[in-house]
Amino acid sequence: MTPPVATNTPASGIATRLRRPTVALFRALPQVRGRGSVAKVVNDALLKLGAEPVAVAKMAGGYSLQVDCRLFSHCMMLYLGGSDTDELLAALLTFLKPGGVALDVGANVGSLTVPIALAAKRAGARVISFEPFSRNVEWIKNNLKLNQIEDVVTVVESGLSSEKGEATLLLREDFETGAMIGNASVAEPGNTERFQRVTIQLNTLDSLWPGFQSPRLDIIKIDVEGHEDRFLQGAKDTLAANRPVILMEVNRYFYSERGLDFNVVIPAALPPDYRFFTSRSKEVKSLAECHERDVLLVPAEKISQIHG
Repeated sequence: MTPPVATNTPASGIATRLRRPTVALFRALPQVRGRGSVAKVVNDALLKLGAEPVAVAKMAGGYSLQVDCRLFSHCMMLYLGGSDTDELLAALLTFLKPGGVALDVGANVGSLTVPIALAAKRAGARVISFEPFSRNVEWIKNNLKLNQIEDVVTVVESGLSSEKGEATLLLREDFETGAMIGNASVAEPGNTERFQRVTIQLNTLDSLWPGFQSPRLDIIKIDVEGHEDRFLQGAKDTLAANRPVILMEVNRYFYSERGLDFNVVIPAALPPDYRFFTSRSKEVKSLAECHERDVLLVPAEKISQIHG
C-alpha cells in the first residue's frame, strides 16, 4: 500500500524528522504508568503539525512493522516497541514445532503474523495468515517483505467462519481517524451500526485445511472481533484432529450484543479437555475468571509444555 502523501510544508517536514528522536526518548524512559498516554499526546501534536502518519516501528522483539500513527495501537507500537500480548504470544510459540503450521486468523496488518513467522522460520515451520480486508492484506505483505519472511507465510484474503459465502465487514473506529486500515468486524444480521461497510469472502477452516496439504496444525492466534465462535464451529474437524494451542482475544462486547455469554459459547465450541491460561503460570478454571484481554487455550495433554 502506498503511504498517504504528507503535506509538503516546512512544519510537516520538521514534525516528521522530530518523530525519530522523540521515539528514541520514549524508548529510553523507565516503564512507568502513564508513559503511553504521554506518548499519544506527543504523537497527536506531531500529526497536527503535519508529520507523515505512516512510519516504521522497531519492535522490542527485533523485527520491524509498518504502522499508521493515527491509530492508538500503532502509536504504542512505535513509541513503546511492545504489545500487551507479548507474554502469551511467547508461550504460544513454544508449541510451534518443526514441520508444523501456525494460523493467524484475523491477521489485520500482520503485527502478530510477523513475530509468529520469524519463530516459524527458526523452527522449520510455516504460517497461514487469514485476513478478509484487502487493504490490511497489502500491509501484511509489506510487513512480511520488510522482515524478509515472505517465504514462510501464505496470506489468504478471506475470513474464517461457520459457513462459506459473502459477508458484510464493518470498518470500525480505527477508520474514523482517517486511516485506511484498522479493526473491523463481521456484521451480524440486523446490525445497524454507523460504520462503513464492505463485502468480503468467508470460508471454513474445515473446507480449506485439506488443500494446504499440511501434516500438523500446532498453534492458532484468533482476533476476529466477536466472530470467534463462528470460526470454531467451522473448524470443528480440524481442531479435533490436531488439537492446537490457541491464543484468543477476549472480547465479550460482541457476544453481549448477540445475547450470548462468551464464557459459555467458547468452551462449547472447543474440542473436549481444553484448559484456560491468562499467563504462562496462571490457569483459570473457567473463562468467567478471565479478566485479561487475551487467553491461551491449551489441550490438557499439552499443559506440561507450557511451563517448560
